[in-house]
Amino acid sequence: MIRETRHKQTRSAPRQRKTSATRSAAASKGTSRRRTQRHTPLHRRAKSAVKAAPKPVRKLHDTDREVVLKNFGIAIRYFQRKDYEKAAAIFEKVASGPVHEVADRARVHLRFCERKRHHEKRPKTAEGYYARGVAALNSRDFDQALEYLSKSDKMIPNQEYVHYALAVAYGLQGDPDNAFDHLETAIKLRPQNRAQARRDEDFQSLAADPRFAQLLGNGARQPMT
Repeated sequence: MIRETRHKQTRSAPRQRKTSATRSAAASKGTSRRRTQRHTPLHRRAKSAVKAAPKPVRKLHDTDREVVLKNFGIAIRYFQRKDYEKAAAIFEKVASGPVHEVADRARVHLRFCERKRHHEKRPKTAEGYYARGVAALNSRDFDQALEYLSKSDKMIPNQEYVHYALAVAYGLQGDPDNAFDHLETAIKLRPQNRAQARRDEDFQSLAADPRFAQLLGNGARQPMT
């Protein structure tokens, strides 16, 4: 009985009509609430996205790779023009660079250039003398290598790769004083030569000299026993 009476009382209670002013106020309130829910989170998310977006950072090794690929492309163009002297000079630098897969391809082209240049006349440019010097150095003809490399250095001084090659030639010839002088110059002109010299087996004969560790730092190659 109690349940039924309450049910009837509830049904018989008159419903209050909403006035137009009440409906307008409710609609305005609902609209403002929807606008707040719709726009505020998007605005905050947009601001947070702008703050969180990192600026692109260019890594050093990416830059080095681009330089190596660019030099290799230049060498290929000289190679296609049959200018083997200029091509060999650039291939030699790429072959000793940090990008191993490109360095391997450069060595293949370099060997071909050396065979071609063997039958050509004496070079007329600093790059040509450098390329001839490197070819003589690879053939272990140190006197010829020093002659060509020295001429290249006189024609265009302060080329770091020429000083590096001279350091190798003097070191292998058994002249450590001149070898360290040129190696120090090569490092001053291009500090990356320090790391390259640490890995270079051509400097093994200089590894026991205290100047070698002093010049190349703690990571210098240790002499083989």
